[in-house]
Amino acid sequence: MSGQRQAWGWAAALRSGSTTPWQAWAAQADAQGGGEAEPFAGRLPGAQQLALLRRLNVHAAAAGRDVPTATAERILAAGVSGRGRSDLPIAGVDDERFGPRPVDPDALPDDELLRVASALIADDVAATASTPAPERSLIDRARSVRRPWVRSFVIVGMQWRADAVRAELVAHGHRPGGRRPTAYLLADDLGAVLAQAWTARSFDQGGVTWQHFLRSFAGAGHLPPRADLARMARSAAHKYGAENVRIVLDEAQLADELGVRRIAGPPHLGANAVDLARRVGEPLGLLVATDDRPGLLRATLGARLAGAGGPLPTVPARWETWLSTQAERTRHDIAAAGYPVLGDLDQLLPRPVGADPVFPVDAEVLALALGLLLDPVTAPVEVEA
Repeated sequence: MSGQRQAWGWAAALRSGSTTPWQAWAAQADAQGGGEAEPFAGRLPGAQQLALLRRLNVHAAAAGRDVPTATAERILAAGVSGRGRSDLPIAGVDDERFGPRPVDPDALPDDELLRVASALIADDVAATASTPAPERSLIDRARSVRRPWVRSFVIVGMQWRADAVRAELVAHGHRPGGRRPTAYLLADDLGAVLAQAWTARSFDQGGVTWQHFLRSFAGAGHLPPRADLARMARSAAHKYGAENVRIVLDEAQLADELGVRRIAGPPHLGANAVDLARRVGEPLGLLVATDDRPGLLRATLGARLAGAGGPLPTVPARWETWLSTQAERTRHDIAAAGYPVLGDLDQLLPRPVGADPVFPVDAEVLALALGLLLDPVTAPVEVEA
């Protein structure tokens, strides 16, 4: 039973802010005695929970802060996100038990810790769903009414960007709609369009990693629907009339046409930030209605992680031929259809693929998750004096 008591001693120390790894704790206890404790909960926390709390203690200590006791206890009692996942036992505590093989908590990959962190963050995001929306001001209500003298328009195209542009225009009194509107299709180089397609999918439904997202469509030889600009243009032409479709590659020209100073867009979310939202979306889907999930993620993680997460993900060199072929096809199809273009169609062509592609890194994603555990979305972020 000494292994169990040592594990409880380590858990108690972690709850109090310790950053000592398990093996060091056990070795010191064996050499010097002590380091044991009585159980303080109905079950010993799993290796993932204990390892995550230790990492959070390290993260907080580096910032000169302490992990609140309530947060530590919440982590120790947390479940594990992911179908078929369960707590992992600690090596040296009960190696004879049935079930998963015991592990060294500090040898666990970051992906395992992210399973616990994602479930906890999803709980926080879900908690914001019960927060009543602030009452709209008189100015906001006035802006929501469409002005008859504002030209009729709609914004279509890249979902992640189009949603944000529509919201920004409405906030400034330019509500889309009207009779026979002009459909402005937002476009960009295909590499960026693919990154935004994966971002929109990650917020809407969670889903696959960036690498799997690319591999599945490149292997099939076609674009995902969210990134198929030629298909989007045909759909807009069918709905609004081909003569009313404009391809937008220069947003300054779009601002001039709509009579606004500039066209704002969504917050920048790097590859690691999007991957965290993707991971949180899975357990969040069990807590809130499907239709509510995207909006909650945008309002919480999207807002909190704005500007974070590094650069956008990029397409690896192995799929450069597929990317270039699809971009050329897109440019040809749009040019052949004769849609007016705001900007230059050559901007649809992807930028050169670098030797070092950008994709989410579990360690960086975990660092973002640790920040959200220390400063959850349900509480104001602490601001240093």
